[in-house]
Amino acid sequence: MKKLISYLGKALDYIEEGLIVAGLAFMAIMNFANVVSRYFLHSSISYTEELVVIVFVWVTMLGISVGYKRKAHLGMSFITDHLPEKGKDAAILLAGVCSVILIGFMIYYGTEMVQNQIRFHGKTTALRLPTYFQGLAIPAGGVLMMIRSVQSTVRELADRHAGTKK
Repeated sequence: MKKLISYLGKALDYIEEGLIVAGLAFMAIMNFANVVSRYFLHSSISYTEELVVIVFVWVTMLGISVGYKRKAHLGMSFITDHLPEKGKDAAILLAGVCSVILIGFMIYYGTEMVQNQIRFHGKTTALRLPTYFQGLAIPAGGVLMMIRSVQSTVRELADRHAGTKK
């Protein structure tokens, strides 16, 4: 079972990071093409900005998830460094619980937003794409963030206790 979870975790790592790299490359290419078009053809490619914004939202949500995985989120280390050992564990656990609650709200309201986008048939301006393509990034990214937040909290507590047993 542990091996399966490890493989799934690695697969999720590759998918997240691969999508981020592909999204950043796509945004760079689209922006470059638009700049070249404006400079040489004196005409802008109208839909590039719309596509770049959609991809940017997805890349941002995936990037936040990767930040949780790498423990790159902001912390209050000044305060926690001055706590007793049991207090540090409680602070890590409290931070994890608060993150999960906040992300839960984001998933709930993000899902509600997507349902409204679908219900009202929202379309983007230039390409007339359904607006929920962009909106889905919020609940989907939230699910990934939730997974990574729990992983990060468990790993941080395990690392602290592994360090004290040495």
